[in-house]
Amino acid sequence: DSPYNTYKHVGLPPGPIAAPGKDSIKAALNPEKHSYFYYVSRGDGTHEFTKNFNEHLQAISKYNN
Repeated sequence: DSPYNTYKHVGLPPGPIAAPGKDSIKAALNPEKHSYFYYVSRGDGTHEFTKNFNEHLQAISKYNN
């Protein structure tokens, strides 16, 4: 019955649930320039990035079949 169990307790937990590493903080503060709006998991730990919704739908179809 942990206070961090959000299935049993409404709202946010009483404290942090994760701590980002230095690389994550650097990436958030200095985002890479690109024109992608969508991404799909390829299922192997990598992602397919697309620039528009139609390409996104094609990528979903490609990796979900």
